[in-house]
Amino acid sequence: MIVVHLKKRGKEKIERGHLWIYADELKDVNADEDVGVANVFFDDEFLGRGFYNGKANNSLKIFTRRYEEINEKFFVKRFEFALNRRQNLPLFRREFNAEGDFLPGLIVDRFSDALVVQIRALSLESLKDKIVKALVKVYNPKSIYERSDFESLPEEGLLREKGLLYGSMPSEKTLEENGLKFKVNMVKGQKTGFFYDQRDSRKFVKKIASRGKGLDLFTYTGGFAISMAVSGMLVDAVDISEEDLEIAGENAKLNGVNVNFMKRDAFDLKGLGMYDLIVADPPSLVKKSSQRSKARDLLLKLMDQIFDHLKENGIVGICSCAYNIDRDMLTKVVVKSATNKKRMIRAVGWTELPIDHPHLLSMPETNYLKCLWIEALSSMIYFSMG
Repeated sequence: MIVVHLKKRGKEKIERGHLWIYADELKDVNADEDVGVANVFFDDEFLGRGFYNGKANNSLKIFTRRYEEINEKFFVKRFEFALNRRQNLPLFRREFNAEGDFLPGLIVDRFSDALVVQIRALSLESLKDKIVKALVKVYNPKSIYERSDFESLPEEGLLREKGLLYGSMPSEKTLEENGLKFKVNMVKGQKTGFFYDQRDSRKFVKKIASRGKGLDLFTYTGGFAISMAVSGMLVDAVDISEEDLEIAGENAKLNGVNVNFMKRDAFDLKGLGMYDLIVADPPSLVKKSSQRSKARDLLLKLMDQIFDHLKENGIVGICSCAYNIDRDMLTKVVVKSATNKKRMIRAVGWTELPIDHPHLLSMPETNYLKCLWIEALSSMIYFSMG
């Protein structure tokens, strides 16, 4: 059994709906194990139950304010609650979104009759069997596949697990999104196989793209590139992964468009031409707040190069999937780079997480994705208007 007593600061966080409690917010822990389900108190007041990991700085993840058994029935209720919210959405979607669906550490993406699971909390490892049984009961899938093979582990002690949890091995799927088709490899693709979280951004770029030339940086399997190409643009797309580019090429053919896919480092634009629309969706860059300065420098270097390759009156979409790079930081980087390159800029808009990725207003960390879209004008336009 694990019993955790919180300091007042930890109690106040839970009361306002925050689900993460850090080691310095714990008053004391009585435990016969380092990892497991904990009962959480402030003095003698019961506050709820959470996933405890004594090895991690992010020590406690709250999943209920009530005392309830963590069994198959518990997971069934959580999955049914999440499913009810998504009833009118296509069957290719984020089915369960961790904190946003009130169960930290568990992500489930749906590819029609196949589910891909990612476990991000060590305490959930021992509950995997109950999770799988509940998923089968609620969704009746043909397969459940685990993709917890993280590039960088989200919690100390986690193993990079990957493999079939139920049913038959998932085959390659073709999903339809915003009128476009994309092949998905759930076993070999990045994360769970497809970046559902950029759905609204891909829809946005499809609207603003027009004739001219476009560039998609960090293209992965071609989502932004193909969205530009079907709107009539000539498109170059860059990624470092040859395997991903092969799938991107198949996706382009599937949608009847030509895209010039190039294997190269998307942080180095030397030798590329000039473009009317550039989209950059780099990897996270920063995993913790202490890395913000390094991430800012990388983003600034990237933006400086983007402006060097952007035509007058061109449009840029710059994205970040890291919570520690917030809207304010992203905006300041873009403004500083525009100043460096003597470009006047004005906002076109922001895109963020789609409806199947709910986030908690009480937890800003759960609203991790942001894309800033700007028009970059020549300074001559500003100075010639008298």
